[in-house]
Amino acid sequence: MKAGSRALRWLEDQLTHRRDVAGCLFVALVAQPVAVQLAVMGLIGYFHPGAAALFDRDVLRLVLVLNLAAVLVYAGVAVYCWRRFLSTRPRPALAYGLVTFLLVSSAAMVLLYGHLDTPFVVMLFASVVLARIWFPLRVLAPGLAVAVLMLLAAEPLVRTGVMRYAPLLSAPMFTGSQLALFWDISMQVLTISTSLFFIATVIYLFALMERRHRTLENLARLDTLTGLLNRATFMRLFEEECRKQVRTQHPVCVLMCDVDHFKQINDSYGHGAGDLVLERLGLLLKTATRFPVDVPARYGGEEFVVLLPETDLAAAQAVAGRIAEQLAAEVFVCEGRRFTVTLSIGVAQGCDGDGATTLRLADANLYAAKQAGRNRVVAA
Repeated sequence: MKAGSRALRWLEDQLTHRRDVAGCLFVALVAQPVAVQLAVMGLIGYFHPGAAALFDRDVLRLVLVLNLAAVLVYAGVAVYCWRRFLSTRPRPALAYGLVTFLLVSSAAMVLLYGHLDTPFVVMLFASVVLARIWFPLRVLAPGLAVAVLMLLAAEPLVRTGVMRYAPLLSAPMFTGSQLALFWDISMQVLTISTSLFFIATVIYLFALMERRHRTLENLARLDTLTGLLNRATFMRLFEEECRKQVRTQHPVCVLMCDVDHFKQINDSYGHGAGDLVLERLGLLLKTATRFPVDVPARYGGEEFVVLLPETDLAAAQAVAGRIAEQLAAEVFVCEGRRFTVTLSIGVAQGCDGDGATTLRLADANLYAAKQAGRNRVVAA
């Protein structure tokens, strides 16, 4: 499971950066097995007497050349890209050429085998999806335009008798009778392999979209440095808790915390040391409270706030004292230099659902703690 998860994360990283070399390598590796299968089908159809009766031999020669060329093209691209896999240099000619070849050859298979009674339309659609995953739409545009024109032009040509439907075949595959064994096996393998790839791709893309959605939600809700809730999210939760307090009449308290002399820490030890202090304090606010029942958040800069539901003033003061003591006992080391940090905390109990008044009181108590010499808790 862990290896599979690492592989998916690595694949996600490759998709995110969308390097030409990586995209061409993966397109070639996925397309190669299908190209080999089509080449094998062509060879059997050309040399096996029973299968040869199903094909137009003259057209089959051209198709066999196309299939063998596809095998060589995909193998060559795979080898070329494998040797340069770590390269970040753009290779637009390679990307445009490979994608155009993939889409045009897939459209040609649709026309040659027929689009009404074969799985080649699904294969063409899967080719478009595969190319679009790895490359921007502009890379697909030439091949997609040619493929669409080929399919659109074929319909009137077939209807007017200029071109036969499925010119590769000597007779339609499906005639209402039992399907020839060669076609039965070939089409089943093609259908299953193409469908499985398409299904797996869609499932992975939806999973990737869900992960990205969760990531965006977290970015909107959380402070990136500490992992705590940001101020806007905290305020929404705090307002909800204040409304709940009016209904239940249960106590709720708020801690307003500020790191003492934080500017001096940055000036003396560097901003890396300041970030380290904030990260550790964020973790401490989780471990020293009933997280996630209690709600710590970064309020701004070096200022933090903690919402304590179902907690009276005495209990909140005890929690604040425990937080201050644990931070004061922490020894920070940055670039070989050791230092300690203290915290001032203002505590306030909810005022009949009036969140703004509660926060102002907590802030006033924090200011009083600073004025009284810092490294202390003031509650009222």
